Amino acid sequence: MASKFGFALSDPEAFQSTARIFVACASRMKPGLADRPSFNLLKAAADGSRLLDAKGQHATVCAFLDCLKHVSEQGVSTPETYTFVAKCSEYDRYLDHKAVEYRANLRADWSSQSLKSDNNTVLARVVDEIAMHMRAFSEPALSYQSLVDYTHARIGALVPAEIADMRQEANIALILPFLERSLTVPGDVAEFGCFRGILSVKLAWLIKALGFHKHYYAFDTFHGFEIDDPAGGALGIGAFRDDAFNAFNFLTQWSRILPLTPIKGDATKTCAQLTGPLSFVWLDLDMGVLMDPVLQRIWPLCSADTIIGVDDVGRPETPTVAPWLEEMVTAGALETVFNSDEIAPNTFIRFLRKKGPFPEGTFGERRIVPQR
Repeated sequence: MASKFGFALSDPEAFQSTARIFVACASRMKPGLADRPSFNLLKAAADGSRLLDAKGQHATVCAFLDCLKHVSEQGVSTPETYTFVAKCSEYDRYLDHKAVEYRANLRADWSSQSLKSDNNTVLARVVDEIAMHMRAFSEPALSYQSLVDYTHARIGALVPAEIADMRQEANIALILPFLERSLTVPGDVAEFGCFRGILSVKLAWLIKALGFHKHYYAFDTFHGFEIDDPAGGALGIGAFRDDAFNAFNFLTQWSRILPLTPIKGDATKTCAQLTGPLSFVWLDLDMGVLMDPVLQRIWPLCSADTIIGVDDVGRPETPTVAPWLEEMVTAGALETVFNSDEIAPNTFIRFLRKKGPFPEGTFGERRIVPQR
């Protein structure tokens, strides 16, 4: 691929292969690129047309770069395309960096005004390198590493380094992609058991950066557990207390610039402060006797599209979480949409959706009849 003023293909057949692979991967995205003229042009190139003359080749390469940019910005995707989106984001940032380095005109103008820079040859080589990597790209099944790659790319693109470098307790690589999937669902976000609040700040920043008008509610006692685990688990009164780090003040300060509200107290009671619909719920309360009343109280605020995440399912230190969740699934109240242990053992996370009515009674005392 070479460029004096526009992009010309030294091997149109190889670029056709790039277009085919890109179109196949992008077609599995939701909402996808179907409405973009550049994607339709790229589909034509994948079928073998548009590559016969210099004008058509330049237009097709610019269409490819426009689609690359749009995929990297879209954010909401399906699990099987996380790696594809992550790689597109990586390639797009690399091209942007080189365009700035060689003082190129705006990428949006390349299609109509051609490429103008201090070194068009180098930039053409960069585009050729991206196209070559895309040809070598094979879409894997959903894997833990694909989620890690995707989350790393999204945080790197959208979150300032001083926030991204903060260490949170929860596995954000598994949480962030599912939060993004929920952003098109009406409603706010609620996290129960936020501890130091690092995850809350990162996700609230992401929501704001992506332009969604949602509010993030972070619930915690902010002085550790107020009860012992009834099942004799490792966690009890005072566990997860961190007086050296004032998480409530930390989150209150961030709430001045983020759509974020920390709510202090027993979440089984303070959850009543939520009155509007919820699109995403993260439950990290470590005990079934805490999870159950919270979810029951917010149940009317959740729709069938609300994504409900539960942490520590099956972790030895939290022995009542898995039985509680199994009870909810067996009763037909929830259905599992993702089990992290199937792709990465001992990650202990489940994502679920509301399926039926909340079961009567309280956890541990219900007589559950499996739903068919």
